[in-house]
Amino acid sequence: MRFPPSISAFLLATVAVPASLSAAGKVDFDRDIRPILAENCTNCHGPDERDRKGKLRFDVRDDALQEHEGGIPIVPGKPEKSELIERVYSTDKDDVMPPPKSNKTLKAEQKDLLKRWIAEGAEYRMHWSFEPVKASPVPELAKPIAGAVDLQEWAGNPIDHFILARLNAEGIAPSPEADRRTLARRLSLDLLGLPPTPDEVEAFVSDAAPDAYERLVDRLLASPHFGERWGRHWLDLARYADSDGYEKDLARPYAYLFRDWVIAAFNRDLPFDEFTIEQIAGDLLPDATEQQKIATGFHRQTLTNREGGVDKEEFRCKATVDRASTTGEVWLGLTLGCAECHSHKFDPISHKEFYQFYSFFNNASERDIPEPTQEELATHQAAMDGWQKKHTELEQPLQAYLGKITSDTLAEWEATLLVPAEHWTVLPPTRLAAIMEGAEEQFTAQKDGSIIARSRDSVRTRYRIAVAPPRGTTGFRLEALADPGKNVGSGKDAAFGLSEFYATIELRGGETKRVNFVHAAVDFADDPKGAEHIIDNDRTTHWTVKKQPKSSHVAVFTLPEPLDLPEGARFELHAEFFTEGVMSHFRIAATTDAGPFTPDLTPDEILAIVRTPGEKRTVAQWKALTHYYAVVADDEGRELNAAVLAHDAQKPVLKPTMALVMAADRRSTHIHIRGDFLQKGDEVQSGTPAFLPPLQPRGATADRLDLARWLVSSANPLTPRVRVNHIWLHLFGRGLVATENDFGTRGEKPSHPELLDWLAEDFRSHGWSQKRLIKEIVTSAAYRQSSNWRTDLAQRDPLNVLLARQGRFRLEAEAVRDVNLAVSGLLNSKVGGPSIKPPLPPDLAALSYAGGLKWTESPLAEQYRRGMYIHFQRTVPFPMLITFDAPESNVACTRRERSNTPLQALTLLNDHTAVECARGLGRRLSVQTGGVPDQIRYGFELAIGRPPEPAEMARLQQFCDLQTRAFRDDPEAARQLLGGKYDGDPVVPAALVAVSRVLLNLDELITRP
Repeated sequence: MRFPPSISAFLLATVAVPASLSAAGKVDFDRDIRPILAENCTNCHGPDERDRKGKLRFDVRDDALQEHEGGIPIVPGKPEKSELIERVYSTDKDDVMPPPKSNKTLKAEQKDLLKRWIAEGAEYRMHWSFEPVKASPVPELAKPIAGAVDLQEWAGNPIDHFILARLNAEGIAPSPEADRRTLARRLSLDLLGLPPTPDEVEAFVSDAAPDAYERLVDRLLASPHFGERWGRHWLDLARYADSDGYEKDLARPYAYLFRDWVIAAFNRDLPFDEFTIEQIAGDLLPDATEQQKIATGFHRQTLTNREGGVDKEEFRCKATVDRASTTGEVWLGLTLGCAECHSHKFDPISHKEFYQFYSFFNNASERDIPEPTQEELATHQAAMDGWQKKHTELEQPLQAYLGKITSDTLAEWEATLLVPAEHWTVLPPTRLAAIMEGAEEQFTAQKDGSIIARSRDSVRTRYRIAVAPPRGTTGFRLEALADPGKNVGSGKDAAFGLSEFYATIELRGGETKRVNFVHAAVDFADDPKGAEHIIDNDRTTHWTVKKQPKSSHVAVFTLPEPLDLPEGARFELHAEFFTEGVMSHFRIAATTDAGPFTPDLTPDEILAIVRTPGEKRTVAQWKALTHYYAVVADDEGRELNAAVLAHDAQKPVLKPTMALVMAADRRSTHIHIRGDFLQKGDEVQSGTPAFLPPLQPRGATADRLDLARWLVSSANPLTPRVRVNHIWLHLFGRGLVATENDFGTRGEKPSHPELLDWLAEDFRSHGWSQKRLIKEIVTSAAYRQSSNWRTDLAQRDPLNVLLARQGRFRLEAEAVRDVNLAVSGLLNSKVGGPSIKPPLPPDLAALSYAGGLKWTESPLAEQYRRGMYIHFQRTVPFPMLITFDAPESNVACTRRERSNTPLQALTLLNDHTAVECARGLGRRLSVQTGGVPDQIRYGFELAIGRPPEPAEMARLQQFCDLQTRAFRDDPEAARQLLGGKYDGDPVVPAALVAVSRVLLNLDELITRP
């Protein structure tokens, strides 16, 4: 449970500071005074200039010592002359500070501390986390506490000296070491997220060698599953998901490449400084590799809004704010985002400095780029070889046909190009506001009757085009216009995807009638059936022109009968784009000629050739003209060309990865007044907060690579402390700094500051090795302590701040599932690869936008892969994961909450995978030699890692006997529990499945001991 800062700080204070220390010793600014000022004063007299009263700051010593209206707030050594003391002791409601309207009141001891602090000289100190990391000397071990374990024998490494120094000061003895079975299970769950097998446990228990524990640690650190366990922790910080988020929440099929990069990085122990640089700026490294570019996917995990009518710039700015805020939280442990709308109210981060930090990411561009592995390249090349062979086979007859076309044939056809086959009348929209629902401002009508749409990466968008066609209209022409140097559409391939085109007639009385076209033709399509797709009433098919994105294109449509609109009727054309981008510039025309019609939008370059006398044409022009004739004017040529185009559509492509790269054009960055991207203030340059060590840019302007290197520079005091604290949190259930996401002035102080700094310096000075740091921690005696509850600590240290015992806590959602699969024998231990889709409860996918989530179950073996590989759809997250408190992945999660609800027990009993796990474990028990008691005992050891106590065994045996009698009376129920058809007597196997359901629902199974 996460306590509010005030409650958590109080609980910490009850164990952290002896009562006599503040009362009798020298007042410490950071420990005693800063919390008082931060809680009661700096909201009105702090960094935020907008809310600052009286131009007075208490967070800056020089300012507090200057004379202000009413006097000098602080006069060092003279509390009786300090306005601050006069105000806090005042009984006048108009003078007392804090003022009554703030609902804050200083306690008598707080007033006394302020008075004593000023009398002692009013010394200010920099906030503890902003000071340089100091390699604290390892404390000498004191004499053992009466009745305690021998400290010299207990201490395993320097970490324990720091822990014991604190425990000795409090007069508390550490807990004894946990038994070996518990240690084997704890280590396996912490390092791999998987339980040890009974054989592994027994091997460790029986290994009497002095280095047995260390060898176990080394074996687990070398496992490929280590990267999965610790990679999942990092993915929480990266807000990893397999979909965009927001309304449409489209899938990101290749997001997993970043996940695989993280797993591999942890497995090879990529130094944390390199790990940082590659994720922040891998694309900017000299000769950046494919993997370094994939690493920048850390900041491609931001949400993407593809809803129709959104302002792309607004959501680009939102994503950039998230990147700046997340970097500050993950690496610096600072709430940088609090300065998005105004200067930070508690930490020395100005509004301007936030946007200087924001500027590092403002020049980034989101790109999906092909970055294959060598194995993928080889596979792709083999596929390309096969594709090219087939392409040559199809191209040869087309080229042979083209060689037979004579100049006489072309001359006759050329004459028709200069005379339109039909007469078309351009129809400007009668009401521009009616063109597109909810986004009228996106469109602009032109003098030539065409319409320009602001380019967007939009899908599932509908254009409603209100026009006034002449009486007797028989058909319509839709031109998709490509302006010079621009693309014809907004899709990722610079094209569009027109899914449906139809008309509606709204009668005066309000009734609306849909009119479908009976024939369509297009000048070009990627798919030979592209024209048919526009009028097939199927939104999943479409007309696309990806192979000619910079050319204009045309589609013509024939009505079932000539139009004769009733008086007062309103006519609209509807163009739906449901799978690709939209048209960026288009025009509508109508004809009263008899159909069907010809898509006669002859390309300008072809018309230019036609107007050139034959004797002046180049060879290239003759070839272009001949090819155009073949594909638009002749049935044989059109058929041969269609076969080539259909094959072209199957050309193998390398799968893309999401990367963050430098934008082609550098953007200027401005302060967003009140956080509003439309209200731009002064321009700023990239930079870091002034209270931290200065940035050392490589050139005149700092970029993301400079920022990344600054984050892990030897001068930065925050990054090593924050990362050490994250790792400690996962190994003890609580960080040395409880507010792991806030190392600022409102966060809690470290429980063991010297230990934190010693670990931070040790981490940095030993090559930023995370595996080495983890080994250092898990081989300490503090880590190996028993987690048993101690009544003597119930009042003194209820949150285990002093670390007189180990923590005990429930596993994370993915690990809960993984443990079940491992114990049941169903776990597919494959590492990496695309996300999987296990069975989803019925109708849950329908909750997605317009039912757009296509949840096709993965093959059975894939369904049993680890939980971290489950496809995570932000708007429809996998129910089991959310039930066990998996993060929503919209923002960085530095620590998961842990709830306890009845739904969790029901999930472990009735979830599809849970039932399959119970059946799998039941089968494992059924094939085990010996009688039913031996099978139950084996199942208990598989699940819990220890033999059952006699009372536990008796209850399980009693339950098994009860189930056996019930199934003997109802064999059909036994078969159903076993999953249907079962050869042989189902009674005992079904009873063992029932016992397995109990074992898989035990708290001890899903608890890290």
